[in-house]
Amino acid sequence: MVVKVNPTLKIWWRDIEKNRGLEANELLGGLTALISVEPDRYLIKALLKFWDTERLVFKFKDFELTPTIEEIGGFLGLPYKEQEMIVPHKPTPRSFLKICLFFAKWEKYRLNAFIVRLLGSLVFPMERGKIHTSLSYVVRMLARGGKTIVPMILAEIIRALTKCTRGKRYFEGCNFLLQLWAVEHFYQRANMVDIIRGSMGNKISNHASRMKYFVSPVGTEDWFVYLRERSATQIQWKYYWLKPRRAIIRGNELYFIELVGLNGVQPYAPLRVLRQFGQIQMIPLRSYMSHYGYDFGSEIPHVSTILRRWERVMTIDVQEHRPFCTPEYYVWLLEDAEHTDLSEEGISGFGDERERRWARNLLNNNYEITPEMKQQIVPNIGD
Repeated sequence: MVVKVNPTLKIWWRDIEKNRGLEANELLGGLTALISVEPDRYLIKALLKFWDTERLVFKFKDFELTPTIEEIGGFLGLPYKEQEMIVPHKPTPRSFLKICLFFAKWEKYRLNAFIVRLLGSLVFPMERGKIHTSLSYVVRMLARGGKTIVPMILAEIIRALTKCTRGKRYFEGCNFLLQLWAVEHFYQRANMVDIIRGSMGNKISNHASRMKYFVSPVGTEDWFVYLRERSATQIQWKYYWLKPRRAIIRGNELYFIELVGLNGVQPYAPLRVLRQFGQIQMIPLRSYMSHYGYDFGSEIPHVSTILRRWERVMTIDVQEHRPFCTPEYYVWLLEDAEHTDLSEEGISGFGDERERRWARNLLNNNYEITPEMKQQIVPNIGD
């Protein structure tokens, strides 16, 4: 992962900002503000211990979280709805050098070269400071318009989490964005803090203002203990500076979404984190997502199908509700920890008296039951 921003990148940005800063921000949104972020590698290392490589979510004490397209797009201030995903192509060595090194037309390509460097250094980093050559094509597609880089950024974050949890040494996703995303969720604050300090301007730049009173753990072990002890009632489920009306939750054919990344196709499962959209969390339908994720080789199979599915994704209203979940979901989520024998498919309902007692406790304690939740509770529960 990136542990320090290269000083030459900062100098280069100051030069670009004077002359072509508006163009750069139009293409990159808030990404240029990552140059000023102080990375916390200890938080990322602690987060890896909670990542579920099969379900593609962070599994904490009694809840699940995952970065969403809406949250990443909100940080960046970049469009993603009704925009086509970029499918990366490796350029020839000559075309890559033309963009990055040919000085005869340097002024023409200077901005593109900077964007390639920024993306390759902070957003899609590679070990030993290498730059992915496909980024030159990605930048050209961004400049043409009508395409979005947001799904690609999210895909590489999820891919890096899975790869590193399984033993890969270097985190090739944007650990800066993952860090900001996590801190904003684990610092519970008044909604007005987000509205007053985050409703205007660059959401990455004013992140520090929103987190002004957050006392951050220090070191991997402190972060691990902090994350392990958080419960569903102790986190910030929604960013109130983020105001999308609808959220993408699934494909029209699949219960998840296939994202085209820089290095491969990555499944993404927002149906498991409905509370991040102000919706009531129910037991999610189980999908075998591993069959749909793969790294790119010399060819990119099924790309036309993936792009067609992206055009037809299903959305849901983003609500202002408190973060409710159904009692069935809560019991189902604790299945592994409590060693209960619930349905493998995740069918709603309780199978034995012990589960019914858990549900009654939920009904009588911290979880308020709405009419919508009542409809999903099997008869006599809570009587």
